[in-house]
Amino acid sequence: MHFKKKIIYSCEVWSTSTDLISLKYWSLLLPLFRSSTGLSTKIKRFTLLRSPLGNKASKDQFERREYKSYFFFKSENSSEILALLDILRYSSGVKSKILLKTAINV
Repeated sequence: MHFKKKIIYSCEVWSTSTDLISLKYWSLLLPLFRSSTGLSTKIKRFTLLRSPLGNKASKDQFERREYKSYFFFKSENSSEILALLDILRYSSGVKSKILLKTAINV
Protein backbone atom coordinates (compact mmCIF):
# COMPACT_ATOMS: atom_id res chain seq x y z
CA MET A 1 0.00 0.00 0.00
CA HIS A 2 1.44 3.36 -1.07
CA PHE A 3 0.43 6.56 0.67
CA LYS A 4 0.75 9.91 -0.99
CA LYS A 5 2.56 12.53 1.06
CA LYS A 6 0.82 15.87 1.44
CA ILE A 7 2.75 19.03 2.08
CA ILE A 8 0.91 21.55 4.24
CA TYR A 9 2.12 25.13 4.21
CA SER A 10 1.41 27.37 7.17
CA CYS A 11 1.92 31.10 7.44
CA GLU A 12 1.87 32.98 10.75
CA VAL A 13 1.70 36.78 10.71
CA TRP A 14 2.16 39.22 13.57
CA SER A 15 1.24 42.78 12.61
CA THR A 16 1.83 46.05 14.46
CA SER A 17 0.63 49.58 13.79
CA THR A 18 0.27 52.87 15.64
CA ASP A 19 -2.91 53.59 13.66
CA LEU A 20 -5.82 51.30 14.56
CA ILE A 21 -7.79 52.23 11.43
CA SER A 22 -5.00 51.22 9.05
CA LEU A 23 -4.61 47.92 10.92
CA LYS A 24 -8.35 47.23 10.52
CA TYR A 25 -8.27 48.12 6.80
CA TRP A 26 -5.26 45.87 6.40
CA SER A 27 -7.12 42.97 8.00
CA LEU A 28 -10.01 43.52 5.57
CA LEU A 29 -7.66 42.68 2.68
CA LEU A 30 -7.19 39.21 4.09
CA PRO A 31 -9.57 36.33 3.36
CA LEU A 32 -12.54 36.31 5.74
CA PHE A 33 -12.32 32.70 6.83
CA ARG A 34 -8.85 33.05 8.35
CA SER A 35 -8.59 33.04 12.11
CA SER A 36 -7.15 36.19 13.63
CA THR A 37 -6.58 37.40 17.15
CA GLY A 38 -6.23 40.92 18.47
CA LEU A 39 -3.28 41.15 20.81
CA SER A 40 -2.64 43.58 23.64
CA THR A 41 -2.14 47.29 23.02
CA LYS A 42 1.21 48.69 24.10
CA ILE A 43 1.08 52.24 25.47
CA LYS A 44 4.24 54.32 25.79
CA ARG A 45 3.99 57.64 27.63
CA PHE A 46 6.77 60.19 27.74
CA THR A 47 7.28 63.76 28.95
CA LEU A 48 9.35 66.50 27.30
CA LEU A 49 10.37 69.86 28.68
CA ARG A 50 8.88 72.75 26.71
CA SER A 51 11.97 74.89 27.04
CA PRO A 52 15.53 73.62 27.23
CA LEU A 53 16.49 76.34 29.70
CA GLY A 54 14.93 77.43 32.94
CA ASN A 55 11.29 76.55 33.52
CA LYS A 56 11.21 72.93 34.71
CA ALA A 57 7.50 73.04 35.56
CA SER A 58 6.51 73.58 31.92
CA LYS A 59 6.25 70.11 30.36
CA ASP A 60 4.40 68.42 27.49
CA GLN A 61 3.16 64.85 27.84
CA PHE A 62 2.72 62.52 24.89
CA GLU A 63 1.33 59.05 24.44
CA ARG A 64 1.97 56.50 21.69
CA ARG A 65 -0.28 53.47 21.28
CA GLU A 66 0.86 50.40 19.38
CA TYR A 67 -1.86 47.98 18.28
CA LYS A 68 -1.05 44.36 17.48
CA SER A 69 -2.82 41.45 15.82
CA TYR A 70 -1.98 37.86 14.92
CA PHE A 71 -3.39 35.44 12.38
CA PHE A 72 -2.40 32.18 10.77
CA PHE A 73 -3.19 30.53 7.49
CA LYS A 74 -2.78 26.88 6.42
CA SER A 75 -3.04 25.49 2.92
CA GLU A 76 -1.97 22.54 0.81
CA ASN A 77 -1.54 24.83 -2.19
CA SER A 78 1.60 26.97 -2.25
CA SER A 79 0.04 29.48 -4.66
CA GLU A 80 -2.50 30.49 -1.98
CA ILE A 81 0.33 31.27 0.42
CA LEU A 82 2.11 33.31 -2.27
CA ALA A 83 -1.11 35.23 -3.02
CA LEU A 84 -1.45 36.01 0.68
CA LEU A 85 2.14 37.26 0.83
CA ASP A 86 1.46 39.43 -2.21
CA ILE A 87 -1.45 41.06 -0.37
CA LEU A 88 0.68 41.62 2.72
CA ARG A 89 3.28 43.42 0.63
CA TYR A 90 0.94 46.40 0.15
CA SER A 91 0.64 47.24 3.83
CA SER A 92 1.29 50.93 4.45
CA GLY A 93 1.75 51.96 8.06
CA VAL A 94 1.59 48.34 9.24
CA LYS A 95 4.71 46.43 10.22
CA SER A 96 4.48 42.67 9.96
CA LYS A 97 6.54 39.67 10.91
CA ILE A 98 5.89 36.58 8.79
CA LEU A 99 6.83 33.00 9.62
CA LEU A 100 6.46 30.31 6.96
CA LYS A 101 6.51 26.61 7.78
CA THR A 102 6.05 23.38 5.86
CA ALA A 103 4.87 20.07 7.24
CA ILE A 104 4.61 16.71 5.52
CA ASN A 105 1.59 14.55 6.30
CA VAL A 106 1.61 10.90 5.33
